[in-house]
Amino acid sequence: MITRIPSVIQKFVQAQKESVHPAQRPGKRFSRCLLHIGTEKTGTSTIQRFLALNRKSLLKKDILYPEATGKSGGSQWSFVACAKEMPWKHDVGRALGIRSADDLAKFQASFREVLDQEFTAAARADVLLLSSEHFHSRLVSSEEIAQLRYFLEPWVDRFEVILYLRRQDRVAVSFYSTKIKSGEENPVLFPLARNQGLVYYFDYEQIYQNWSKVFGKEAMQVRLFAKEELEQGDLLTDFCKVAGIEMKGKVVPPIENASLNKRGADFLMEVNRQLPKFIGGKRNTERDKLVEFIASLSHGRYCPATREQALGFYRRYEEGNRRLQERLFPGRSAPLFDDDFSDYPERVAVQPPSYEGAVALAIKIWKSRHQH
Repeated sequence: MITRIPSVIQKFVQAQKESVHPAQRPGKRFSRCLLHIGTEKTGTSTIQRFLALNRKSLLKKDILYPEATGKSGGSQWSFVACAKEMPWKHDVGRALGIRSADDLAKFQASFREVLDQEFTAAARADVLLLSSEHFHSRLVSSEEIAQLRYFLEPWVDRFEVILYLRRQDRVAVSFYSTKIKSGEENPVLFPLARNQGLVYYFDYEQIYQNWSKVFGKEAMQVRLFAKEELEQGDLLTDFCKVAGIEMKGKVVPPIENASLNKRGADFLMEVNRQLPKFIGGKRNTERDKLVEFIASLSHGRYCPATREQALGFYRRYEEGNRRLQERLFPGRSAPLFDDDFSDYPERVAVQPPSYEGAVALAIKIWKSRHQH
């Protein structure tokens, strides 16, 4: 059974592990684990789909991308639930039926057993590869991140953490669509912390500090999510280079998790008011199917914010970005992110939801469903 390890013991165990050279430690199932932790809105869904489509060819190269949390998607909620403090108070726990500490202990034990079976079946695999944007968004303290390491260490000798960073305002704009698809009726585009401080989700300096504190600075591989910064201008090519994966011969999926246009956003916000996300404590699967269908018909970019608002939000994190650059990219003369905000309008005209637009989308829905 996996249990929660007290923070004092965590620090002691960590200090003991770091005092011993990896070559002197007992052999473990995997020589290393690649932890791709996001951040969210940096193409993580596309990477996960790529890994899932190429799972067999990766295994032939001794890299295991486990099926334990789903064959078609990524290795996500279950690992997060095993590390999250009191997950039953959060969406990750509710989604997995974890409602108490006892439920968590049973879930951890069952999940470990499933993983053991998969790890045994993939006897030749030497590298464990996990990818979850929820590592970034749900594990928000060094204690929770340490719990993830504690859960994985029985199998893993050495860790590498892959982290992509994107300009904060652009993440917020993309996240706005995700909030709508996730069920929010009136999402906030540029959120502020209650104390007017920084929101952890966008605070890359703090995120880096938390993960490097647990896994060590030498384990961190930080990349910038911008076409001009990526290997050959392509995310998957860049990820494969960092992860040590041969790109040649791999199946490449289309870009996933695209943003919504205004028509789709308006439509889904009304759906969120009328269709609950949960029924009887369980996810409303009918709503999930409808949201996925509407999103597939509504690709675009909807951003109800002015240039001044976007720039103001970004500047809240600019100083932390600068310090992070000095630490990680000391020879870099240009800032981490470009300063082009021309894709935002100077003014945003108030445009209420369009009845005609909703009808047009309803017709698309009817035609699409009728064709199937």
